[in-house]
Amino acid sequence: MDPDRFDADETPLDEVLAACQALSFGGLRVVIVDNADRWKAADGERVAAYLGDANPMTVLALVAPDGVPQRLLHAVREHGEALHWGPDPKAKDRERRKWLETHVEGEVGRLGGRIAPAAARALVDRVATDLRDRRRFGDAVLALGNEAAKLVAYADGAPVDRETVAALTPAHPEARVYELSDAVTTGRAPDAFRLLQDMATGEQPVAPIVVQAGLLRHFRSIAAVQAAGGAPTADVVTRATGLAGFPARKLAEQVPGIPAGAGGRAVARLARLELDLRVGAETQLGRSSDDGRRFVLERAVHDLLRIMAGRPERATAGT
Repeated sequence: MDPDRFDADETPLDEVLAACQALSFGGLRVVIVDNADRWKAADGERVAAYLGDANPMTVLALVAPDGVPQRLLHAVREHGEALHWGPDPKAKDRERRKWLETHVEGEVGRLGGRIAPAAARALVDRVATDLRDRRRFGDAVLALGNEAAKLVAYADGAPVDRETVAALTPAHPEARVYELSDAVTTGRAPDAFRLLQDMATGEQPVAPIVVQAGLLRHFRSIAAVQAAGGAPTADVVTRATGLAGFPARKLAEQVPGIPAGAGGRAVARLARLELDLRVGAETQLGRSSDDGRRFVLERAVHDLLRIMAGRPERATAGT
C-alpha cells in the first residue's frame, strides 16, 4: 500500500496511532512519522505502549533528526530496529563539520575519485550553511554530494585539491550573512567584524547590499516578534514571521535578551544603510566605491551592536 505520512509537529498523536491500528485489506501498511523528536515524553510513552502490542500488518517508521524520548528509543530497539545516520544530535558545530568532511571524502571515494582532507575542509567551508539547523544541514549534505560528483568528473582521475574546489565550487553568501546576523544579535562584536572582513576579501567577496538585505530579513523578524508581545515561543515566532523549525526556536531563544524596541530600531538603521549604499556620498571614500560601501556597512554593523546592547547609536553627520 502507499505509505501514510505524518508530521509530529502538525498531526495529533491519536491520528497517528489510529492509522497504525487500522485494519489493512490491501497488504502491508507503512506509517511514516517525520519529526518524531518533537514528541513530548508522555507521547513517547504512548507510542512505546503501542509497540508492545503493535498491529502486525503495519510497519511504523519514525524519522527523528534529534533524539526521541528514551523510553520510546528502548521500545524501538526492543521491537524493531534503530538506524542512525549523520552526526550525533547533540554534536557541536565542529563535530558536525568534521562529519561532513568525512562524508565528502567517502562520497568522492565512492565515485572513484580522491580528495585530500584539506580540500574536503575547503569544500565544506564553501557549501555548508548553519550546521545547527537540521534542514540546512540536510541541504548541505545534498549539495556536497552534487559538488563531489562534479569535482570527480572534472578531476578525471587526478586528486581533487583546494585549487580545484576554489575554481569550481561557489561560496554561499547566505551562510556567512546568517552567521553575521547571529553574531550581531548576540553582541559578539569580534566575530561580527571578523565575518565582515571575510566577506570583504577573498576570491568571491559578498556585496555590501547583499549583506544589508540578509541583515534586514533577520531584524524584521525580530521586530515582528517583539511587536507580537508576550512570551516569544517558537509558535509565536512562526505566526509572526513564517519561520519554522530551528530558525523559529533560535529566534525564540534570542528575543528575550534583546532590549524592547531594538528590532524596530535595527530595521530603521538598515533602511538608512540601504539608502547610504545606493546614493550616499560616503560610498565615494577610498580608492574605489567598494571601499566606501564597506566603510558604510561596517559603521552600520557597529550601530546595530550598540542597539542590541540597549545603547544609542553614534551621532553622525548626514550624507
